[in-house]
Amino acid sequence: MLAVSPVSDRGLSLPPIEATRVFPHVTRKTWFAAYTAPRHEKFVQTQLVAKQIQSFLPVYSVVRRWKNGVRREIQHPLFPGYVFVCLDANERLPVMQTAGVVYIVGNGTSPLPVDDQEMLALRVGTQHASLSPHPPVSAGDTVCITSGPFKGVRGRVLESGGNLKFVVTIQLIQRSFAIDVHRCDLELAG
Repeated sequence: MLAVSPVSDRGLSLPPIEATRVFPHVTRKTWFAAYTAPRHEKFVQTQLVAKQIQSFLPVYSVVRRWKNGVRREIQHPLFPGYVFVCLDANERLPVMQTAGVVYIVGNGTSPLPVDDQEMLALRVGTQHASLSPHPPVSAGDTVCITSGPFKGVRGRVLESGGNLKFVVTIQLIQRSFAIDVHRCDLELAG
């Protein structure tokens, strides 16, 4: 929080005042999901970076093999059609003016922010784990990770081929991603 120390006309320093009391329009920037035209995620991301708008496009790698035998690693968007932007809800015009952006996900009248814990899990996951797209989970126990970079993140757990997958769903856009986890790092969430 920004603190401003006003000085009285007598030269005495007054106690700091929080920025939100001095400047009521100051708000905290949060993450929003911007829906893009089909296959425009990387194009939109490039434009947002050029506009100096903090954005995030999570990707995962797939090795493709063509008929001629050539193998190549290709990066696909983890959530096709979505790029995440960090901004004040009232400063969405530059994002909406970006070619390829269709809308910012919301309730029809205003944009809705992505949950902080879900966004943290996604950002940490892209740095420390191998993520893969996963359909949203409706069955299974809700768990909380107890250690490591995902400590405190809540999600659902699945068993896939003997391995445990921790599935986190970004509720706002109803998309999920899976992280490989160890059974000892999980506890039931209440």
